[in-house]
Amino acid sequence: MSRVRGLLFDLDGVLIDSLPSIAACMNHALERLGRASLATEMFRPLIGPPLEDSAMLLLGTSDPAQVAAFVAMYRERYAATCVAETLPAPGLREVLGELSQRWPLALATSKPEVFARQLLDGFAVGDYFMRGGIYGRSLALDSEDKAAVIARALVMLGGADGLVMIGDRKHDVIGAAAHGIPTIGVLHGMGAREELEEAGAKWICDDLWGLPTLLAEIDRGEADLA
Repeated sequence: MSRVRGLLFDLDGVLIDSLPSIAACMNHALERLGRASLATEMFRPLIGPPLEDSAMLLLGTSDPAQVAAFVAMYRERYAATCVAETLPAPGLREVLGELSQRWPLALATSKPEVFARQLLDGFAVGDYFMRGGIYGRSLALDSEDKAAVIARALVMLGGADGLVMIGDRKHDVIGAAAHGIPTIGVLHGMGAREELEEAGAKWICDDLWGLPTLLAEIDRGEADLA
């Protein structure tokens, strides 16, 4: 009996390597605001949470006007460069193609949905999400968390039963757990094994290539599904 009914994917760090793109855009915003730029690796921990949360950390203030200015400058550059400066995760098309033949795939990201669609289409994988849908934030600065994004996906997917989340940060694990969805944490993204395990990831996978085998085991009941 099949135990898995559908898959929810995070985007940044799971399906794409967005560190170079996001770092360049954050530095662009910092420089425009008269702040010093930072080394690319300094931005790694900021990939995953809502952008305005990262802006507050980088600016050292929660002043709405400054945060809004940072976000506007970031997005101006990101909209024009995100596809060119982002790399697909190894195995992206092959693995999604294989998994989509067996289960509906959905995307749940804290990135604005307009950018998520731009990236998926840019890497020619948007069609793999036709059955499950693509769900992201609006452009509003409301710090909407991952659980709220997932909640919208569940309306289309018909509830949480039988779903598995695939993410790379604690925000993915915690957001999915709010709906009773277990998570596979992948190690090729932005979060370390320790972060994922402490957040409660049920399984750990090295990269996208390992997902088909692991999910088949979960589906057969050989890897326990919560």
